[in-house]
Amino acid sequence: MEYQEIKSRMQEVLARPVRPIPEDKLEPERRRYFEQHKRSLDIFEKAKNLIPGGVEHNLSQNKPFPLAMDRAKGYKVWDVDGNEYIDYLMCGAPIILGHSFSPLDEKIIELIRDKGPGMGLTSEYELLAAEQIIRHMPGVEMVRFLQSGTEADMAVIRIARAFTGKQKIIKIGGSYHGWSDQMVYSIHLPGTVNMQSRGIPDECYAHIVDVAPNDFDGLEKAFKDNQDKGGVAGILVEPIGGESGSHPVHPDWNMTIRKLCDQYESLLIFDEVVTGFRLDMGGAQKLFNIKPDLTVLGKIITHGYPSSGAVAGRKDVMSVCTGSMMEKIYIGGTLAANPISMAACYHALKLIEEHDAVGKATAYANRLTKALNDLFATRPDLGFFVYNFGPIMHYVTTAFFSVSLSSPDALDQINTRRKTADDYQLIGMSQGLCTLAGTRMYTCMQHDDESLKKTVGIWEYLLSLIPKG
Repeated sequence: MEYQEIKSRMQEVLARPVRPIPEDKLEPERRRYFEQHKRSLDIFEKAKNLIPGGVEHNLSQNKPFPLAMDRAKGYKVWDVDGNEYIDYLMCGAPIILGHSFSPLDEKIIELIRDKGPGMGLTSEYELLAAEQIIRHMPGVEMVRFLQSGTEADMAVIRIARAFTGKQKIIKIGGSYHGWSDQMVYSIHLPGTVNMQSRGIPDECYAHIVDVAPNDFDGLEKAFKDNQDKGGVAGILVEPIGGESGSHPVHPDWNMTIRKLCDQYESLLIFDEVVTGFRLDMGGAQKLFNIKPDLTVLGKIITHGYPSSGAVAGRKDVMSVCTGSMMEKIYIGGTLAANPISMAACYHALKLIEEHDAVGKATAYANRLTKALNDLFATRPDLGFFVYNFGPIMHYVTTAFFSVSLSSPDALDQINTRRKTADDYQLIGMSQGLCTLAGTRMYTCMQHDDESLKKTVGIWEYLLSLIPKG
């Protein structure tokens, strides 16, 4: 589905009234959810006394309560109550070979058994992992490993400022670049500015410039207006759009950014935490043929193994990480580049390439996208639709991500639409369908005809609960 059609159909959904499941049909589903997940509920009730909110993970299905998972294999996960799910969360995108992929796991088990998990010193796997990333990504000549995507985003801002001698960082509204102080600004929804910044001093945003998605005039103005205010060190973007494509980019957007960065001697930074090695082995930068100066990588480079993040880019830019104490920027991390993570990176990237995991996951996503759109076409009164960027799928039912904050009732709209989307997701989970945030689905190479058939069947059931109108 092309950009203009996606945007048009989003607006069509927003123009329609929200279509909630009637309470007389929702209540039995809610009771079934509680009945099916008694152990998860017990764990949650106990966790609330020990963990703030009772749950650690932002990606969890948290309403009416989060489910505690027990194990995963291939495209399936099982909770502590024994319920089975078709998984499209995929640990938030890094799993593309499939869960518990034996050829990868056996390499890590062998490493731990024979050599130990780490010593806080350099291992050969750092070199091997870096070589794999550099071989695939056009914009990468050097790699500095860190422990998370959030850390990598923190580091890349420091690198850009040190290299250019400039201060401002342009951030596109609605994009997610981790939860560091500077980046919790207009996250998730464009225009939210500091609405989610409790505990963060306003001064932290002094050099962050917020630009709305696909605002070409506003983008050029941001570069021009800040020339005499410290200059733009770099612009940080998700190359398919904010929230992994929930706010899709205009076809000319990334190239325009590249040209403006060249014109104003600023750095183009691609945050490829989700798109790297999922959209293409060379990331969005290879697929779109646009070379960034710096690249942020995260959980996918270790295929879900922990302590995973990296900043990568041009050798001259990355050189600010080296030198004497007074010359180099400061970056740390005791567990950064530990042998487990580096071995996981090296072997995972080799296996993803050898098995054509990206190609297989993309082919399945294309099939599922068509099947769901065919199903949704039978209910034109709803306007639901699906679009995908390779194995990154978005399904639009209430379009709460697309509500404009300029609307006088914007927050009420967002809350109402989000609640209805949560109810839809509750139905999906109770029927055995695990997705991300009621909007997103990530595919892996092991999704098959059976998973497709079951997924469409669950959506058929969900649609049957929504009255026609």
